[in-house]
Amino acid sequence: MAIVVGTCARNESAALRAHDRAELRRALQIGPMDTSGRVGTSRLELAWISLDGSVGSPVLDTTGSLSLLWGTLYRDGHGAESNLALLRGEAGRDAPRLQDISGDFGFVHYDAASNRLSLLTDKLGVRPLYVYCSADRVWFSNSLRVMERLPGVSKIMNLRAVGEMAFFGWPLGDRTPYVDVRVLRPGERLRVDGDAVRADYYWRWNTLPAWRGNRADCVVDLAARFRSAIRRRRDGEARVFSLLSGGLDSRMIATALREQGSEVVACNFSPPGTQDQIYSSAAARALGCSYSSLPLVRGRTPNLYVQLSDAWRGGLIDSGGPIDRPHWVFVGVGGSTGFGAVFWDERLIDHFRSGRTREGVEFFIERMGWRLIERLYRREYVAKLREAMVEGVLEQLREFPCEDPARSFHLFEMMNDQRRHLHPHWDMASVHGMQFHVPFFDAQFLERMLSIPLDWTLYHDLYYEWMAQFDPAARSVPWQVYPGHKPCPLPAPHSAPSQWDESSVYELSNRRAWTRPLKDVLTTRPFPKVLNRTYLRYVRLRRTFGADYGYAVDVARTLRDIWVRSEGRFDWR
Repeated sequence: MAIVVGTCARNESAALRAHDRAELRRALQIGPMDTSGRVGTSRLELAWISLDGSVGSPVLDTTGSLSLLWGTLYRDGHGAESNLALLRGEAGRDAPRLQDISGDFGFVHYDAASNRLSLLTDKLGVRPLYVYCSADRVWFSNSLRVMERLPGVSKIMNLRAVGEMAFFGWPLGDRTPYVDVRVLRPGERLRVDGDAVRADYYWRWNTLPAWRGNRADCVVDLAARFRSAIRRRRDGEARVFSLLSGGLDSRMIATALREQGSEVVACNFSPPGTQDQIYSSAAARALGCSYSSLPLVRGRTPNLYVQLSDAWRGGLIDSGGPIDRPHWVFVGVGGSTGFGAVFWDERLIDHFRSGRTREGVEFFIERMGWRLIERLYRREYVAKLREAMVEGVLEQLREFPCEDPARSFHLFEMMNDQRRHLHPHWDMASVHGMQFHVPFFDAQFLERMLSIPLDWTLYHDLYYEWMAQFDPAARSVPWQVYPGHKPCPLPAPHSAPSQWDESSVYELSNRRAWTRPLKDVLTTRPFPKVLNRTYLRYVRLRRTFGADYGYAVDVARTLRDIWVRSEGRFDWR
């Protein structure tokens, strides 16, 4: 993993000074990594800390042009040098030719001749890139924590974005918790010079041509693309590390890895006696994987990646020998939403195809159980927040017009929920030190997945056909099934709870853990104007009688922290 930060002077009269460069280095003092580096000119300064070679070598030519690539960029038949040359040549063009790239990466290029800074992220925006532009400076980083530590970055709380974080779990579109800090959208390029800031796209998912072939050919093509996604990320390694749940996505990753000759060291985190634990163990035996099962650490929303790192460093995972790249782990993020249409059915699709878009959004919100904790906020903000949640989704749908209106909503999920899933984990890389392979987010795989009829994917129907293209061992033992989806054809050997049957087993709330956060909120001076102090005092009282309001404390603490960093300033954008 790499944490990169940079600043660029937009015009010659505002050349970088020594304290600008020092601010970058101080902002990176957030945890140990393997290596660190810096490079700069009079106009652009870059600094980074990295793990396991996740930052490429910077390229500084004799004209003063400077480039840096971090993350993983794949292009079949091309190596790192060729990929960097492609980005350097195309980043500043009016119509960059980057259609055949894949991976998750960030890229910065400063062209000295035109005095133009270009910033790019990958096609799905899996690797975030945060940007703040002032009249004479551009500040950017792939870590929001680092942006928060930069004195030159204006931090004014965006109440709309913070409300979305509490409601959906993430801000929508390019919003961040701060009004003037934005995150690049999937496939977006930002070009900045002394006169203007221009945003455009080198890749648009809603313009994919619809698949016109038959279903059988589609299944074969998807299997080939997934194997290629695994091959690119495996990169010939003999022994690899992977999470393995009781479901299908991580199982299919392990299956493809085993097919390609890798030994797989698999790890599962789940409560004892659940389907997750039982079925993952059976799958590991069937596929011939090394396997370790570890219990979840108590907490309302367990951070699996921190737990994974702690277990790995503590010797709790039996690897059976050295792993080629021990900091890299394969994860099944994205499969169920991108491929399994986990939240979809004919009723939801009909809302969008019949033009009842707002009703469809409200229906989906109800289905997901998303709620605004209205009593947490002062009364004058509640109605505005409530309406903004629906309107925010509608705004996003207008950004992704598709031939099939239901596909627009699918893209809303992929471009918001799914691509934001790993953003907090990248941000905490200096703590857990793990990097992630996400083959279900491979651009070539998604190109096919997001071009086929959405109806084919309902209830994991197409997914089951696709599984038949791989080693039968993957289908030889049972797997967890989403409620209402196509059942597993194998009999369940145990009457064990799934993660949906007994979610309380997975969210092991520790009321003592939120005593201190609640105290921090209530004692903040000045108290956040948007929060309802009376309600939070009620929450404190109810805790005495054993009630669990951890969900409200989580939201209040997050808002309070952003409020403090914003010095009590907030706006709506």
